[in-house]
Amino acid sequence: MSNPKADASLYLLTGLFQRLELERPGMIQEMIEGVEGDKASLPSDVGNRAYVEEVFDEALTLLKRANNTQ
Repeated sequence: MSNPKADASLYLLTGLFQRLELERPGMIQEMIEGVEGDKASLPSDVGNRAYVEEVFDEALTLLKRANNTQ
């Protein structure tokens, strides 16, 4: 199901990341690596693990989209 508010946020954040990347090349890749590291270091007993992993996955999707459409 589509969510216009979420899609608008994704659109704006993607553009923002791309503009920041122009000023600081490599920033998005650093952020991707940071999110991947945070996800990999989640404690095994973290509460609501499936949800937390989904948040990390969505963050990675956004960052990778911004990184590939410069």
